[in-house]
Amino acid sequence: MLGLNLTVKNDDLIDVMGDIYAKTPEALNRLLKELRKSGYEVEDLRQSDYRKKDGVPVATMEINGWSLWFAKLPNLRFGICGTCHQQISTTGIQSHGHKCEKCGAVTYYELVDGSTFTFVFNNDEERGMFAPELRMKVKEWDTENGILYLYPEFLKGGLSVVTGEKAEAYLKRNEGKWSYGSVGQGKLIAIKYDLNWNRNTAVIEPYDHYGSYWNHKIVKVWKGKQYAEYDRLPIPETISIYESWHWAPLPVSTTLHRRILSAARQTDDKGWHYQDGRPWFTSGHWTEMAKFIRHFTKLDADAFDRAWPSFRRDGPGGIDDFAHFCHKEAVTRDEPNVGNVLVALGKQLDGEHVTKQESEAAIRGLDDPMTRNFLKGLQRR
Repeated sequence: MLGLNLTVKNDDLIDVMGDIYAKTPEALNRLLKELRKSGYEVEDLRQSDYRKKDGVPVATMEINGWSLWFAKLPNLRFGICGTCHQQISTTGIQSHGHKCEKCGAVTYYELVDGSTFTFVFNNDEERGMFAPELRMKVKEWDTENGILYLYPEFLKGGLSVVTGEKAEAYLKRNEGKWSYGSVGQGKLIAIKYDLNWNRNTAVIEPYDHYGSYWNHKIVKVWKGKQYAEYDRLPIPETISIYESWHWAPLPVSTTLHRRILSAARQTDDKGWHYQDGRPWFTSGHWTEMAKFIRHFTKLDADAFDRAWPSFRRDGPGGIDDFAHFCHKEAVTRDEPNVGNVLVALGKQLDGEHVTKQESEAAIRGLDDPMTRNFLKGLQRR
């Protein structure tokens, strides 16, 4: 199970989407003991600070089927210095000017000559959706004096990035927050930008940057073997653990599909999905749900195995088909949002066909508060 040598007796442990469901206290105790033996650190979420802070009763966690245990492998991530190629700590490894603890070489500079830097001036008037942003090339970051020197050209970017006269006007509105400076022979824009950024005192707020200097890589080390940073290990790095005896088997209801979709890490909101019929659900989704249905609900699992191959593959259609398998009068959610508006708008601008479902979802998505903020931002431009 999950690449682990776990003892399973009469299906008393079931894995769904990498999570493990224990059917009995005995199965749970055996599981936790074997996970710890395999090197996992196991946290009892009944004792977690976030539960205590939110004041959630343990009984609520149990009956509502929350994850009650969390297993994770200890820190597996290390840095490899690009100069001496030795294994080093990742602490601070991606902070500007960090040096290798073994050879002293710099492992990272956030901003160097030629880096691209996007920012806004730090005031309430200039911040918000579609507020103007500037994207410029960096010449030098003088971290000792907290001054960032930028080449005086404006680069193109996304919807909010301004250039030309709009960029000049934006600078003029904030003319007390920058000055002209020079490094060598070039005339540059100089802005106060401290290494330790503080919103209360900062002149600008960084939005993104790229073109940094990297002299290291991050790796994972498990049982003496090195893996790339985003490689999958032979076993999971984290596992959420559930105690199903508190709530299973789940009875058939008009909302049962929501619980099953959630177990498969899927939303039950049809409005979240694209509305043009593109495929979303795969056989992997349905087979994971099939395990949950068979072991933790009162639905006919054999009937589901026969039914799901005929379900529609697109998001809204698949949710509808599945929900009405679970209950003929299933109550489904359909809450379009700003995403539906943007998709329809983008297709129209590109001259692509907009389906009836996309148009209807976009119209309903206008009620989303995020959409209203989006439209206000467009008007400001």
